[in-house]
Amino acid sequence: MFEEELLTLSTADLLESAAEERAAESRSAARSLVHAVVYADRFHPDVAPERPGRRASDGRERAVVLGGDGCPPVLEFCVSEYGAVVGMSPGVARDYLANALALRHRFPFVWARVLSEEVTAWKARNLARDCEKLSLAAALYVDKRVAHLLDTISPTRLAKIIKAAKMHADPDLAKAEAAEKTDERGVWVGRSDEHGTKTCVIKASSGAVRRHKAKIDEIADALLALGDKRSVQLRRAEAVGILPDTAFTNEL
Repeated sequence: MFEEELLTLSTADLLESAAEERAAESRSAARSLVHAVVYADRFHPDVAPERPGRRASDGRERAVVLGGDGCPPVLEFCVSEYGAVVGMSPGVARDYLANALALRHRFPFVWARVLSEEVTAWKARNLARDCEKLSLAAALYVDKRVAHLLDTISPTRLAKIIKAAKMHADPDLAKAEAAEKTDERGVWVGRSDEHGTKTCVIKASSGAVRRHKAKIDEIADALLALGDKRSVQLRRAEAVGILPDTAFTNEL
């Protein structure tokens, strides 16, 4: 057993082995992206051979652009074929090929750092996905701004920098994306489970959510002061039921 082999290692050797495995994992992720772009290159409309068995009556396979402005077209059916072989759904395969092509053609500095294992592949893919709607010129601008930062700061800080870069590169698109996010707001209530518990998901403005949580916490603290010794999460859940009763809420 693999675990039994590790049990024989000293702590120093175990940590060294863990670091080696981590590096191998990062190297493998980068090589998978290279596999993806090489595969996509073979299905460019100008170089892809005619598929065996296809008849003229079957119709012509379309060329599609994955990854955004500046990426080369590929034949559409290559996406599902790639997914079938590597174990991805067509949608996931499409996103993976799109991210790989976008990194090579729209984010050359980030791509170079991925190949040299200085940037984690999944972080680079997130960047490519978040910027897919940008023009090539705007993407190249973002590339220069964030390439040296991808593996040095927290995801939250990086997201803010990417957002600022996108706003500078294409303010109209950034505002449109912000409007789209606003349209995603709402309240969703799930089904009751066998214990009579429901899940409620609220997506609203930051200010509204903060005020709502503050009121829930205020009620939960009041319950504690009145002798309720349950956990804070259980008291918050109780507060959700109390909140609609304005008179009781004010009394607490």
